[in-house]
Amino acid sequence: MKLVGLMPVRNEAWCLRFSLRVALAWCDHVIVSDHGSTDESRVIAEDLALDGHPLTIRDFRETEWREMQQRQELLEEARLIGATHVAIVDADEVLTCNLLENIRPLVEGMARGTLLELPGYNLRGRIDRYHTTGTWGNRWFSVAFVDDPRLHWSGDRFHSRQPEGMQMPASRPIPQGYGGVLHLWGASERRLIAKHALYKVTERLRWPDKPIQRIDEYYNQAIHGSRGDPAFAWRFGEVPAEWLGEARELVTVDAVPWQEAEVRRLVAENGRHTFQGLNLFGLV
Repeated sequence: MKLVGLMPVRNEAWCLRFSLRVALAWCDHVIVSDHGSTDESRVIAEDLALDGHPLTIRDFRETEWREMQQRQELLEEARLIGATHVAIVDADEVLTCNLLENIRPLVEGMARGTLLELPGYNLRGRIDRYHTTGTWGNRWFSVAFVDDPRLHWSGDRFHSRQPEGMQMPASRPIPQGYGGVLHLWGASERRLIAKHALYKVTERLRWPDKPIQRIDEYYNQAIHGSRGDPAFAWRFGEVPAEWLGEARELVTVDAVPWQEAEVRRLVAENGRHTFQGLNLFGLV
């Protein structure tokens, strides 16, 4: 088995020292696709490569962020270096450290055409608290698959982790509550807000025919909950210390999110009228 991790990166220095080390602990090789980072993300990756870690850094040269194109380019790069298995390792996600010793046999034992899914824990407000109910509770994250030439990513859309081209039934060997993937972005409420404001602005520019109310309601769920799921009904669990490893030392939760400046730039360039009706959470 040659397990290659695919990691898109843009200004992830706040967590990359941790997430990239964790990915390298269970993948044979990690390919980082850097989309114009202006923070220390590239330096962090280059330092790990210079230390001898099996790591490739490539540039994603598109001016706009096009998620499916970036994922496809990463997959093609993985195939060039002989990947037999592929891991989906976004820069703000980490495998819980209690699974590091056992994850590779789970991946190697997968049948072709099967997608490994693990419980996903969306952090909220701090590094050691996660949603257990509501919009962000009891989630499952696509983590790895056996490569097949039919598999690919295509189109122009967001939030599509699973490759297309063939049916991929899910394998879920780890039950909820026993570890899986920590989604780090929500550890900072400020970053959570900024990231979803940028999603709103980007969707408005990319797909101007999409109803503004539909965009607004979709991303508001992350902040306020959805209909029938008000924020006051959310429940939270404590992240066990053995899941976190060195997270407390290596993750800078209170770093200023780059998305704030990007939202303001796009609004200034395109005019406030373009985004009229969108709740940008007070960023502009």
